[in-house]
Amino acid sequence: MDLVDALATQLQLPENAARGLAGQVLGLIEDTVREQVSFGVAARLRDAVPEMAQWQVSAPTLRPGSLFLADLQPSPRGLGDQAELHALLERFSVHARESSAINALALRFLSSRLEASVVAAISKVVKT
Repeated sequence: MDLVDALATQLQLPENAARGLAGQVLGLIEDTVREQVSFGVAARLRDAVPEMAQWQVSAPTLRPGSLFLADLQPSPRGLGDQAELHALLERFSVHARESSAINALALRFLSSRLEASVVAAISKVVKT
């Protein structure tokens, strides 16, 4: 499965934005898995998607003046909270109602790269 193409098609995003969104969403999933499942499962996810780092750096930059120090404070609800995903989607001008579809695409993509038991552990913390 081509996650970038699926995101570009479903959300009607330019390829660069879809690549950035894919990298950022997978990074958020990796962070959540590290916090709520285990470092080992997060490392397996990272190893299975070596292009994730490239995708993450292709994310669009923020407009000058659009980020404030208060925005950098950790979420009181914890890492991986739906609010964090919604804030990420807003950066790409994607409506929050798409979050379930994006998570489902990410899980389908990961299931093409990882064993079923690892995907099962990941899906416990990813809301679809």
